[in-house]
Amino acid sequence: MSDFPLVIALVLALSVPVVLARAYAKVNDKLLAEWAQTHGVELTPESRRMVARYLRRSRVLRTWGALAGLFLPSLVELALNGRVQLLGFGTDGSAAPYAGPIGAFVGYLVGSLYAEVSLARPVDQVRRSASLVPRELADYLPARLLRAQRALGIAAVLGVLVLGLVPYDAREAAEPEWLSLLTGAAVVAAFAVGLEALERWLVRRPQPFTSPSLVAADDAIRAQSVHSLAGSGLALLLVLCSGICVGLAASDVDVLRWTMWAPALVALFLSIRACLEIGHRGWRVRRPIAGAPGMPST
Repeated sequence: MSDFPLVIALVLALSVPVVLARAYAKVNDKLLAEWAQTHGVELTPESRRMVARYLRRSRVLRTWGALAGLFLPSLVELALNGRVQLLGFGTDGSAAPYAGPIGAFVGYLVGSLYAEVSLARPVDQVRRSASLVPRELADYLPARLLRAQRALGIAAVLGVLVLGLVPYDAREAAEPEWLSLLTGAAVVAAFAVGLEALERWLVRRPQPFTSPSLVAADDAIRAQSVHSLAGSGLALLLVLCSGICVGLAASDVDVLRWTMWAPALVALFLSIRACLEIGHRGWRVRRPIAGAPGMPST
């Protein structure tokens, strides 16, 4: 019986309360001022309340999402098979080291999405109108991140298929089945396409007000939500690419066995960095002005 899961359990028991305490920490005036300055918006009493709710709610939901992604697979495995495992490492010596990061990133993505769609936005009770200025993803997400999403999606799909083309030593690793590989490639492609579609949908959701201060704050909130989705989505794609590199390193091709460990480690490191950093970057939304030539007015 392996003691490694017990070590993981001890580390989690010590770190989870600290992580949750940070997630539930109060959003103070200093944090709001820094957020507003970073995103280039001026907060009014009305928009300040909306931003404060979003910042705390998103932090809490992302944290719980990541924790659920870490622990739910273990609970399901225990309930169905009676096997104890944590972050992919079982007490019987089995190991699936990518299970932990994948679960955490999926949970983080779901938490980021729910924080955005569940945010209560104040409706303009006087005018009962909405902003009609068209919103495009390029105004909320840097083009380089969108290109990175697409490139990593293509690389992951091709990488899954390449796993079926290289030979394997039957004594060390089972050769992957083509049906499984084609299914996996289709799932990865659907995820990459769905991620971008989801980002576009978030950007284009209706804004139930026309107040300039609320529109500006809402734009900044949407930008951060889209960045959080992009960060966790890129992290997932990078983890998949890392796993593909590990699969190639297990092949019977000497040059792959010697070289693929390096990109696997780099991709794994970049996945953690993408999830932690991209979602918290400041981004000043570039929006056309309502009433400008060719733009609809409210």
